[in-house]
Amino acid sequence: MLKLNRYGNILSVIDCPIHLKPLILFFGVVLIAWSISRGANATTAEEWYSQAFEQSLNAQYTKAIQSYRQALRLKKDWANAHHGLAVMYFKLKDGVKAAHHLRLAEKFYSQDDKINLAITQRNLEKTYAMFDLNSKEFEDLETLHPLVQKVTWTRIGNGFLFGEKGYLFTLLHNLGKADEVRVRFVNQSVYEAKVVKRYIIYDLALLKLDLKSPPPGLVFGDSSILEAQDSVQFVDAKNRVLTGKLEALRAIMNDKNIFELELHKKSVEGMPLLNDGNQAVGIVLSSSEIIKNFQAAGMAPQGEIALKSSYLQRVFSLYISSLEGPKKRGSQSVKKEMKSGDLISSLAVIEILK
Repeated sequence: MLKLNRYGNILSVIDCPIHLKPLILFFGVVLIAWSISRGANATTAEEWYSQAFEQSLNAQYTKAIQSYRQALRLKKDWANAHHGLAVMYFKLKDGVKAAHHLRLAEKFYSQDDKINLAITQRNLEKTYAMFDLNSKEFEDLETLHPLVQKVTWTRIGNGFLFGEKGYLFTLLHNLGKADEVRVRFVNQSVYEAKVVKRYIIYDLALLKLDLKSPPPGLVFGDSSILEAQDSVQFVDAKNRVLTGKLEALRAIMNDKNIFELELHKKSVEGMPLLNDGNQAVGIVLSSSEIIKNFQAAGMAPQGEIALKSSYLQRVFSLYISSLEGPKKRGSQSVKKEMKSGDLISSLAVIEILK
């Protein structure tokens, strides 16, 4: 059986396509620089492919897999991307998926690239041997081999962008153990993001977009000046902005951080609660999750609930302070007026790989 060498070098087992052989060293320098400048904002199949190549050079195989898959989402019959994805699965010792994408590369190379077709066929035979696979099992891969499953980005909830640094709030229970997620905005722009902080008691998660120049999001309003029966705005499932009111300033065990709402239509959990100036004064919560966390079964509020912006701002400030470290004595922070993004453009769907 074939084995990787002591450096884990896959090229000793699987050959790279011919178009990459003269470029490995060249791309090792030039392509990395290009990807660093554009990879985080990748939108085309070619940009996703370049980002994947850089990540593979840095041994970031899981990230490279995600980037290759993004490239293939835009260009499904791209043989080079299928071959690159196969190499990443080979690196992670997932022989079945490696063989699957090598077979797809073989199919697409067979149309007009005999040289890379021959390389891919050799690699496929090596993969079969390495992982003790039977080529006949792959004739109808989707049904005959249960280990091959389609991995897709799946919508799991909603959130909203705030401030100017690419941060979002969403609900924690939807994320499970995922650390890397994808954010899709109303205009269908899609960006990778990381879960940077989890707040279990209030079922809250803080996300950070992987963007150098993120768009502006919502500005927080002052939730402390609101009173019971004040009007508030919320977002429904069709992204319509509707009007409701505050039923109570404290909900569930008299908790000071949670509003109780009276809304004539169902709001979307994870979406912002807004004042008349379209400033975020809270985030709509899942009552069932909060009740579980408070161990307060039977104490459910009559209406829906929202976590106040005073709490959101406080925990976000603490998080930023933890990144910046202690301030020097005598230094003063300069507050600047925040630019507010468009409300609808700040609304996001959160997706994870499943």
